[in-house]
Amino acid sequence: MVAATFIGLAMGYYLDRWLETSPWLTLAFLLLGIVSGFRNVFILTARELRRQQDNDLESDQEQTDSDRDQP
Repeated sequence: MVAATFIGLAMGYYLDRWLETSPWLTLAFLLLGIVSGFRNVFILTARELRRQQDNDLESDQEQTDSDRDQP
């Protein structure tokens, strides 16, 4: 999240210096960087939650299978 924010800030800053449009591109790219950082956090969180749910389902299935094997 931090990297995306700084990359957006740097891109906007250098484009502003090159095109002499200060501070508009800095603000626009900073906002894009913040949004992409939050998007990355959302994607990683969803992936981790899905992985944990899959692991829970597998462990429940293994426990059910071991309960059936016992007399």
